[in-house]
Amino acid sequence: MGKLWNRTPGADGKAQLNEVDLKAVAIDSPTIVYLSGFLTNNNQPGYVAGGIKKMEEMLGSRPEIEVQPKLFAWSHTSLKNLFNLAAYNMFPSTRSSDAGYDLGASLLMPLVAEGFTRDAKNNVSGTPLPADTARKNLRNITLFGYSAGSIVAQETFNATLKMMKQIGYDEKEARKVLKEVVLVSVGTISRPSKETDRSSTVYLVASNDRINRAKNWIWGTLGTSLRALFKIGADKHKKPLTIRPLSDSSVFITTAVRPTLYEWQYDDKGEKARKKWFAGLYPKWSGRRSYHELPHYLTTDDKNNGFAKVVLYSLINAVNRDAEVKPMDLIQPPARDTHAEEAQAAYRERIEQAMRPAPAAFQQPKRKYW
Repeated sequence: MGKLWNRTPGADGKAQLNEVDLKAVAIDSPTIVYLSGFLTNNNQPGYVAGGIKKMEEMLGSRPEIEVQPKLFAWSHTSLKNLFNLAAYNMFPSTRSSDAGYDLGASLLMPLVAEGFTRDAKNNVSGTPLPADTARKNLRNITLFGYSAGSIVAQETFNATLKMMKQIGYDEKEARKVLKEVVLVSVGTISRPSKETDRSSTVYLVASNDRINRAKNWIWGTLGTSLRALFKIGADKHKKPLTIRPLSDSSVFITTAVRPTLYEWQYDDKGEKARKKWFAGLYPKWSGRRSYHELPHYLTTDDKNNGFAKVVLYSLINAVNRDAEVKPMDLIQPPARDTHAEEAQAAYRERIEQAMRPAPAAFQQPKRKYW
């Protein structure tokens, strides 16, 4: 099974990685759970620690955050997880792997049910909490899914919904309650068009992300053709930011990202501090770019790509929420944003100009299993 981790200061003052007992997790304050990419497996503690560290560096002790969140990261059992990804994309309405059930039972079910238990044979029991109490509890949890983690997040929803129904929740009420969960999904390889009635979700997908293009080609979504999958056009890095609400609880954001593997980081005064390089997903000898690397999505460098600050603001607003929040509200500058008014105005204008209606692919009638 996969594992949950956190980082805490060691006796020497240095951060150390700790495996967390899923049965002992208590979500009683703002918490972010980072669901990692497919290369972050149980035997790669460095990747796990690096994922948490990225979250710490981005959120840090920012004054906009009212209560600093607890940070956890999920690692996958092994590369066999790739089979689970394919299975989910075949049956997105119902499919969940063991990871989805483990996370749902440990993180979400205790927030919506009193005395919840799950035995070795996956039998569950518990008493549904009053809806207002369950909704309030779920406002403490934010899922951040990257790449394969975007599918684990959806599997967690499917598994939790099933378990809620098993202990007595009406499906309509369960879905309404689960909208309190916020999911920020980047480098998404799940199927957003089949996930429009779930958690409050912000999807970010680079238009030239080759991993996502491959997924779209396999499943025939968003009109991706074989030609588009391998396209090497001169304009592939120039597609502007577009924002398309898919439903009341989900929004899809896309733009092209650059082939360069660096971003500028800024000091407290907004001045360039240093150029930070990051590793590419494809090996150097391939001579190709994947455009799927996590830093493309996390950047706060306004000149890097159109995603700049979207994830940062979404996570801050998610952590600060004390009521149900809509995806379009998540991507707005936080109430206590410390950036200069000019920078805030430029960001708001970028968001406003990017607004588009939902694409035709997301307006098709819903089908139950495909």
